[in-house]
Amino acid sequence: MADSVVEIFEQLVRLPAPLPEMATFLLGLDPKDIVAIRKKTKQLAKKFDTGNVPETWALLFMAGLASYARQEALQRSFSSYWNGDFLEAAFGQKRYQGPCEPLLTVLRHARPPWLTDWLLGLARTFTGQVLPYTQLRTLADEGLITYDPWLFAQALARRLDYRNAAENDRPNLTDYLLAQFRADALLLTRDLPLLFDYDTRAEEAEMMGPTYRESITWLTLIPELIASGHLHRADILTRCLLALRRDFHRALLTWFKNLYLSLQPTRAEQLAHQAELLALVEHSLPLVVNFALGQLKDLCLDPGFRLAALLLPAESLLARPDVAASLVALLTSLGRVLRSAPAQAPTVARLYAAALAHPAAAVQDRAAKGLAALLAATKSSLSSPDRQAVIAALGDAAGQLGATARALLAPWLAAPPAAGAATAADYAPLLDFVPDLSATTAVVPVADWPELLFLTGQVLKHDDALALERWLDGLLRLRSRLPPHYAPALRPYLQQLWPKLKGKTEAETEELLREPALAVGHAGLVQALLLSWARGFAAPLVPGIHLRYDSSLGYPYKDLFTIIADPLVAAEQQRLAFAETLLREQRALPLLSTPSHAPHWVSPNALITRLLTYEATGQSPHPVDLAVALARTAHAHPTEAAAALAQLPRLRHAGLRALLAWLLGPVAEPLPAGVADLADPTAAPAPGAGAAALAAALPQLWAVAARTKQPAGEFPGLAGVAAAGVPGVVHPWQPSWWVGVQSRTYKQPWGPDQPDITQHWTAVLLALPLTPAPVPPTLLYSLAATVPLEAAEPFVNLDNYAGALADDYPFLGALLPQYPAPLHWHTLRISNTDTLSAATLTSLLGPGPCFEEAATLLLARTLGYQNALAVEVLLAATKHRRLVPAALGRVLGKMLAGDFADAGHLAKNLAQTRASSPAADAVLSQLFATLLAELPATPLPKLRLLLETYADLLARTQQPVPAPVQAQLGAWQATASLRKISRTLLAQHAA
Repeated sequence: MADSVVEIFEQLVRLPAPLPEMATFLLGLDPKDIVAIRKKTKQLAKKFDTGNVPETWALLFMAGLASYARQEALQRSFSSYWNGDFLEAAFGQKRYQGPCEPLLTVLRHARPPWLTDWLLGLARTFTGQVLPYTQLRTLADEGLITYDPWLFAQALARRLDYRNAAENDRPNLTDYLLAQFRADALLLTRDLPLLFDYDTRAEEAEMMGPTYRESITWLTLIPELIASGHLHRADILTRCLLALRRDFHRALLTWFKNLYLSLQPTRAEQLAHQAELLALVEHSLPLVVNFALGQLKDLCLDPGFRLAALLLPAESLLARPDVAASLVALLTSLGRVLRSAPAQAPTVARLYAAALAHPAAAVQDRAAKGLAALLAATKSSLSSPDRQAVIAALGDAAGQLGATARALLAPWLAAPPAAGAATAADYAPLLDFVPDLSATTAVVPVADWPELLFLTGQVLKHDDALALERWLDGLLRLRSRLPPHYAPALRPYLQQLWPKLKGKTEAETEELLREPALAVGHAGLVQALLLSWARGFAAPLVPGIHLRYDSSLGYPYKDLFTIIADPLVAAEQQRLAFAETLLREQRALPLLSTPSHAPHWVSPNALITRLLTYEATGQSPHPVDLAVALARTAHAHPTEAAAALAQLPRLRHAGLRALLAWLLGPVAEPLPAGVADLADPTAAPAPGAGAAALAAALPQLWAVAARTKQPAGEFPGLAGVAAAGVPGVVHPWQPSWWVGVQSRTYKQPWGPDQPDITQHWTAVLLALPLTPAPVPPTLLYSLAATVPLEAAEPFVNLDNYAGALADDYPFLGALLPQYPAPLHWHTLRISNTDTLSAATLTSLLGPGPCFEEAATLLLARTLGYQNALAVEVLLAATKHRRLVPAALGRVLGKMLAGDFADAGHLAKNLAQTRASSPAADAVLSQLFATLLAELPATPLPKLRLLLETYADLLARTQQPVPAPVQAQLGAWQATASLRKISRTLLAQHAA
């Protein structure tokens, strides 16, 4: 009997049968057949999980509701298979649709006890999958689910995203919705307050009228419900302020702020909420702090406001350059407080004195002006002790004051240093960088099996290039000394990658991992190595990792998205595949490119020692591994280079001996003449690691060594190594760049007219032709030139490519530590995304070679906007002497003149370096000297802020204004807004 029932069920699924017919079948099931239907449902789900039709998914989903136990229902597959269009139709989730009665009939019959947990998991995966609010209410009223506040908050927040049949095409839709809500006491008293307690998407919910001219949001409905008395005004105002204190996403916090402001609270209501407003001043987001300060600047004028309460959060505001404008407004209001309440003078004076430590010149100037008025008043409101305390505070803040604030408070400050005294140390970039190869930076090898196992967890995070190198080296060295039955110890890490392995037997695990889903690109290489290790390196997995993901890998929707790894990942794949081969053959040899010193330097002596070990064991180096080793070799380190040259004659390979002798020789030594006859550029080396592959790759290894040793060199002798025009071989990769305007026109997809919309934006543009010929992976410095810029095959979406590049950037940058310029130019031309910019800037924080033009461009591009990481890079590059201030100034000047950067944001970023070190002041002096000279005679917007930052710098360093800047200041004096600051700077120069 059970077999026939299963056969009937399978036939219904494969037809596919109408939903009512399947519902009838499931309602008539004998309880003893449930387990058999559950098993068949799981089998069919595996067969139909790619490219199936929604009707079949709906049938299987109904069967799952009727037969699944909690274990099957709460697995990821149950939601991932069945969260498509059919589910939206089934539960009325799709706009303009109602519920699917056959499915609800099955649900009422089966009454699965896991339904609440399943709906919670579905909504937490993606809040767009939450069921409509009315459907949740129905399920809760019928006892099919238990009430969960978070789930109902998500559903109610999206109530305006979906309609039912009664709401279709109503011309008075707003009135209809208000009537529905006013009649629903449970919605108003129990569920609507939840919008203020949970992080929802209430700010996105919107319902359009039938003519698309009526926009209905919660911001239009809640004030109406308050006006009609169905919601309490005081309660909503309080909830808005309390919600603003929560760690919600930014757009929702903006929504709470806008709702509060739309209610136009009275002065009495503001006073009643002054404690809540003061608490918001310490919020981490500037939008919340600016909102609170905007309310307090008017509220502090009221006698009922407790002004002294502002002293508590004052310290946290001092480190907030992002709220400077609001602080200026608040300080201005404090001056008006004294007119009506002179007794508040001690409190106001303390607030003014605290504000002097703020990095923004405008805040300092406003506070200094207020303090000067208090201290100079004929009839002072300050007692003698208060006055002395204020003057003492001025002495503490004197070193941080800008020029204007210092001038205002001069009568109460100590005498400044003598004019003309140099207070900034000399700064010069370190042009001849030599890595630190001391014992403090030496990489400690993995000691034993427990440490190797622990390091595996760090490697799977895929964010630390050195951890990966140590893990690889540990695997290679400890391969023969691992415990005999180590595979079970790797099981937790496999489960971390594939959670579906939890609770599975060995046989089930082997079956699930027969065709594992490995990540695309660099992360996939690491995952393949782990899985290969768990299988005892029985078969190679690394060479099979895809470096491109699209429909060819089984995704049912072609070109929905495409992920493509960077060309450098292809080189890394060959290097790691070679490591996998050594592990499979149990050859205890290190990779030549394994760093000997942090973060990714190879000692010349270590490289020669490893090559000698290879020769002793009869193993030929892999070309790509050797190319990476050459790119990482600290050839300029005198002690290590001398030790390496001493043992170099022991190396039998004449070609490598000649190459390394030149690489480790004098920096300015020209390339040997015989290199020109080394290679045929049309001959590609074999992918193997034998002697023939090494001989074929030797010309490319010379090119890598030459560019590593002399990044800006010209090598006509390497013309035969690659096709003409391939950058990084004969000539360095040095594209031209400029600031230009780009545009994009598209048709607006909504509304009746669907007009054409044209967007314009300013960007940094590069002129760099693509490399037409294939580039061998050994030419590390040329691979990025093979990436096309157009959205054509093999790249569908450059934004997706930029995202993949950002994920892999720590590992790719570690391949080119001495000459990262190609990777920097590559980043500039690919994308302006914040994620990719952050990954690039992070790579510039440590010691390294002097910034080339591309690195300077990357820093300048972010310094012109609000970017804390850019300021950190500026200070770190100053500390490590990597920055070329004059070059950065010229680039910033061109960007400001081309309207790419914002002078106000640049001034704020540069002001954050105030008095951080004498070297930082010297850098700023050199930077401003070139930056201001690059600007046009016609003043740019917010130029005054930049000049005020420069004036503050000169007040500390007592340096003269350079002649080109004097000429600019003379021209800018004609502009009223710049007249005062220009004359101040010129007068300072004359002094």
